[in-house]
Amino acid sequence: MPELPEVESVRRGLQAANLRAPVVEVWRSSYKLRVGKSWAEENLDCLKGNVPKDIRRRGKYIVWEFAGPGAEANGLVIHLGMSGRCGVTTAAQPKVVHTHFALRMADDREVRLVDPRRFGGLRAGPLAELMASEPLGALGPEPLDRGFGGAMLAERLGASRRPIRDALLDQEAVAGLGNIYAVEALFAAGIFPMVEAQRLHASAWERLAGTIVTVLQRGIDNGGTTLKDFRNVEGEVGRNQDDLRVYGRADEPCPRCGAALVGFVSGGRSGAYCPRCQPRPRTRLVR
Repeated sequence: MPELPEVESVRRGLQAANLRAPVVEVWRSSYKLRVGKSWAEENLDCLKGNVPKDIRRRGKYIVWEFAGPGAEANGLVIHLGMSGRCGVTTAAQPKVVHTHFALRMADDREVRLVDPRRFGGLRAGPLAELMASEPLGALGPEPLDRGFGGAMLAERLGASRRPIRDALLDQEAVAGLGNIYAVEALFAAGIFPMVEAQRLHASAWERLAGTIVTVLQRGIDNGGTTLKDFRNVEGEVGRNQDDLRVYGRADEPCPRCGAALVGFVSGGRSGAYCPRCQPRPRTRLVR
């Protein structure tokens, strides 16, 4: 599933396309998307006649603002799911297989969502309502915003008995952080991924917050991670998969010390760590 860097790469691509012409047509395939019942009311027709404005990101979601006919701004929330791709093309270009949404502008350009596995989602409506309701309203702080740090992480996760890798995936604790970047951040911080979150000392929380920011920013700079499906707005793969230190590299040598990386599975998600650089802690508190 695309994580913060991948979604940010798509957001930047859509923003760079400078889509400013009014919406003249909303097309939707007959297939339902599988993201969940809270997305059942897509309400996409409310975007007709609207003028596209700012495109932002909240966690793993694209949030597109539109100026409607009234004073209230409308919004479109796009969830890329596991295999969703957004692209900008001309209206005359035939729709490729698995296209499920197209937003045509007055300049004859279209934004299209292609989602082979259909785990993505679309919701439109008053922007304020979208931001306040689930899933956006329940999201935790943005890790790239000013003020994010160890104290904030400790406040939200410091009492958890979950393994720290699993705890970091809670979107109400950290918006946009997923498995790939959590595993990478823990390696960079030298923290054993299966230690209980409640055992981290303030110094460990601060170190971890810093590495979260570092690996996410690196992912953005590299255009995201493409393991299988991810493509940016131009249809290009990301480069960050070539820069991953431990994720997906179990049994390979640690890039720091040369020890064989160890794979693990927890909560249905796999990861890897270095037994030397991230040793299992022998003390109550992990500093």
